[in-house]
Amino acid sequence: MEIKVFDIVVFTNVPRSYPTSTSVICHYTVTAAFQPHRRDWVGIFKVGWSSAKDYHTFVWAEPCLDSTGKETLAKQAVFKDYYLPKDDEFYQFCYIDNTGQVRGASTPFCFCMSDQSLENYLDDDLVVITTQVVNINQAENETLKSALHKKGKRLRTVRLVLHCSLVGNASVSTFFFAFTTEACGLSFYRG
Repeated sequence: MEIKVFDIVVFTNVPRSYPTSTSVICHYTVTAAFQPHRRDWVGIFKVGWSSAKDYHTFVWAEPCLDSTGKETLAKQAVFKDYYLPKDDEFYQFCYIDNTGQVRGASTPFCFCMSDQSLENYLDDDLVVITTQVVNINQAENETLKSALHKKGKRLRTVRLVLHCSLVGNASVSTFFFAFTTEACGLSFYRG
């Protein structure tokens, strides 16, 4: 089985959102196929990034204690609350090696103010698409189309999913995102 470059470091337990009022702990696993370097780092990137220089903030990766490189290692990175983004954009964690290569990328997430409910945020801005086929009546279809056209932010979310698909992040297929065409033949669910 061939390992893709973005599958070398796998981010785990990434929720849909993080509060901005506390530090964020990012969990990731380094596969045995990769030997971490002391100059590797984990960054928070706005979705749509095109270069390792596009990070919002970063922390140095934990040093590796497995000198043989034969074990899968569970690691974490801690981002202090005062360095976290304060907007309503989508972000993802990326593991960057000492040569500047991206070795892993997480599913997208957002940051919410502590008084902002994630459910309200998602209900207002996102639609979930699944691969199950369900009939949607015409009234629901028109309501969804109307709501989708009013929210320009949703187009950024589609770019996010396309970007993640291009970088080979397999877990993106379970992530929620907006879609503005009815010709897809998939079901729509509010997030």
